[in-house]
Amino acid sequence: MEPRSGLPSPVRPRRGWFVFATTAVLGTIAAALLPSPWSIACGALAAIGAIGAFAMFVVIVVLEDRERD
Repeated sequence: MEPRSGLPSPVRPRRGWFVFATTAVLGTIAAALLPSPWSIACGALAAIGAIGAFAMFVVIVVLEDRERD
């Protein structure tokens, strides 16, 4: 099935979700291992990755629901 109204297929957002989720995980690990100034920067990077991964998850769910209809 092709998505309606020119929306992209869920495959491309899944790649984005993978990038954001990997950034969140690696940022969390780095924040735990690095000294203070770097751990704050890595913690912020992990937070941005987590927010992006959640947003991409929502996009994927919406696109898959539209694809089923």
